[in-house]
Amino acid sequence: MRYWIALSLCFPLFAMELTLQSGKEDSRPYSILHLQDNIPFECRAHKNEFDDTKRIDCRFSPLSPKKFSPIENAYFKITGAATTKGYTVSIFPKKKMKLYPVAFNLSKSIQTYAADTAQAKQWTVLGYEYIPPLLDAPAPKSSAINFPVRIEKNIEPYVGGLDLKGNPIKITRAQDVTDYMQMKKAYDAKDYAQVLDLADYTLKHYPKTVFRSELMLHQVRAYHERGNHEKVVEIAKQFLRDYSSDQNVAEVLADTANAYGKLGQTADADYFYDRLFKEHGDSPFAAVGMIYKAKQVEFGGSPKRAMYYYQKALDTTQDVDVASQAAFRLAQMELSGGNTEKAAEYADKIIKANPKYLTKVRNDAINMSDMFVYRKDFKTGIRIAEALLNGADPKSAEHEVLLKNLGLRLAQGDRKSEALKRFNEYLKTYKYGDYVAEVRRAKDGLFFEEQESNATGQIKKYDELIQRYGNESVGRKALYKKAQVLFKQKKYKEVLELENELHRLDSEEFPKTNALITQSAIGLEQQYLKEGKCSDAMAIQKMYKTKLEARWDGLLFDCAVKTTQYAVAIKIAEPHLKSKSLPERQTWLLRMAKTQFGLGEYKQALKAGNELVKLLEAEPNPALNEVYRILYDASQRLGNAEGMIRYIKSVETAFPNDFKDIERYTQMVSLGLRQKNEALLQTYARKVMTLQNRTKTYTQTPYIEFTLAQSLQNVEKDAEALQVLKTLNARKLNAEKRSRQQYLIGAVAQKLGRTAEARAAFNASIKADKNSAWGKLAKDALALL
Repeated sequence: MRYWIALSLCFPLFAMELTLQSGKEDSRPYSILHLQDNIPFECRAHKNEFDDTKRIDCRFSPLSPKKFSPIENAYFKITGAATTKGYTVSIFPKKKMKLYPVAFNLSKSIQTYAADTAQAKQWTVLGYEYIPPLLDAPAPKSSAINFPVRIEKNIEPYVGGLDLKGNPIKITRAQDVTDYMQMKKAYDAKDYAQVLDLADYTLKHYPKTVFRSELMLHQVRAYHERGNHEKVVEIAKQFLRDYSSDQNVAEVLADTANAYGKLGQTADADYFYDRLFKEHGDSPFAAVGMIYKAKQVEFGGSPKRAMYYYQKALDTTQDVDVASQAAFRLAQMELSGGNTEKAAEYADKIIKANPKYLTKVRNDAINMSDMFVYRKDFKTGIRIAEALLNGADPKSAEHEVLLKNLGLRLAQGDRKSEALKRFNEYLKTYKYGDYVAEVRRAKDGLFFEEQESNATGQIKKYDELIQRYGNESVGRKALYKKAQVLFKQKKYKEVLELENELHRLDSEEFPKTNALITQSAIGLEQQYLKEGKCSDAMAIQKMYKTKLEARWDGLLFDCAVKTTQYAVAIKIAEPHLKSKSLPERQTWLLRMAKTQFGLGEYKQALKAGNELVKLLEAEPNPALNEVYRILYDASQRLGNAEGMIRYIKSVETAFPNDFKDIERYTQMVSLGLRQKNEALLQTYARKVMTLQNRTKTYTQTPYIEFTLAQSLQNVEKDAEALQVLKTLNARKLNAEKRSRQQYLIGAVAQKLGRTAEARAAFNASIKADKNSAWGKLAKDALALL
């Protein structure tokens, strides 16, 4: 028996439509995925050695499609990613799947055949568990004849969409639907005047339309884009009243706050920012609001606060454009403040994650590139120039300027061969360009500077020979010699960039070529390890199977952990853990303990740490005393009170009066509170107070003082409790906590018979916060005095 349920999820992505359906055949469930576009596109199945499909990639030509979140069901996981050549939808099987092209429209074609095509307007992916459903016929033989089949009679009519009962779905198109769709198209086309006209007309003539919230939302968006802040406020307030639970409230709050800020009404703006951040802190528009807030306070003359909000937006957003906007402004502000290195970090984030953003702010980006070069940070200035050039249309007027600029930046950065390549590219592309004379002058002076080093002169000579003779004998020898010079200069990355060309050299004529490449890979990996570029170092090791000397194992281990290659890290550590050298074993045990703690493997961290402690008893090494903190922290994470008590003493001995341990002492206070161990509580509470007084840093106040005072009262040390509470007089507390402190002072003073002091404290509690619970208790206490 065969039946199926069409549970369709349609995801319109630019011109493409994706539909996911589920069904059953003889109690065997299956799933069908349809991908359809207006123009033919390619889908390709990647199979393993058992002929099972492990991935299907479908490529579309639009360059800037809308993003969509990964889609999953019991049979598929579907993801999308933009590339320079278009957009790729990838399907991964959770069980089994097969790919079929839909080459014919059976409601129109009367002829079909077994199509083997690379492109089609529609493709079908069948997901199943064991046996493919819907395919009762045996597989065709390789010797079978493929001929067309004509179906001229009994052609099934096309009935359109069906509901769950199999009945045709009837939709009566209303004018408000048409207007709404036209408005969305106008908004996508950035025709905001048309958006407003259609929205106003539809709301006026169809006041009860189901699209009212969407129409008002697009009004807010359009007025926001046009800078009409009064209208944004007017419509947004109505929207927030009528649709307080709408999914787009966060966006409207952000636009409303920004509009009030632009109007100079900062108090109203702050109210809506506060709502946005508190009520919708997990919304993507919270980060957008932080950008708006940053601009508001920056305009108000508070650059530090502005940088705080830009940084917070950068740290919290998942939207690459919002992150790029925040990072770019932070880079500008850091440059203005003279912090070139920090500015370069922000610029680097944009270049790596979203270089196209620089094209949106082209003029500012060009100025930023100029500033980096002026500050002698040629690398960052060049990377910005490269990103701008890569994002420019080769046929645009901007391309000529950006190509010329990149050549000049490369020349200024002493990257002469790259500069020469760009200058030649400019002169070839723009034979009659506006900057031909400037480029020719820069090119002529590129390799003829005074005091040129011998190595540079050699490479110049070899480059000329390579260009002139190519793959001829002289050219091949020049290539080999150039690689040798680069190796001597420790330019290992540049040697590896020549790897493909070097591999083409004859091994008998140039027998040391492979050794040159291998040694360059080792040298580059060592450079990356020294510089902390762990991802690059591990990639080199994986690609070239390098083997470094044991003295590099420490850095290599750290990089393996940072890049989550834990199996590699453990493999590196194992020989050292068995070493006969006691100091070596100690050092590697500490590394393992730290790693296991960082991975959340607290029991294993305790095991490694205790082993190290035993070795330290035999041969102390103060540099490794950090293990006691790891042991304490692991015990705390496991809720092991006995371990906490044991190891906190070791921490105190190893790091006496170290403020870094104040959190650990506070945890011991909490442990004493839970165990009702007044001695334990009081001991560590006093340690916390001592550390705070010594450093004038009161991170645990007033919790620690309130807790200690209560503990002292529990053991009838009321006078001491009163003195502890009075220490808070010199601390900055909010109104509620100040009210609590004064009430507690009054209560203890009353207990000690100091009526006048109690009355003064109760009055101070009421004055601090009469509406708090403590203020009300103080008022009641006064009535009893």
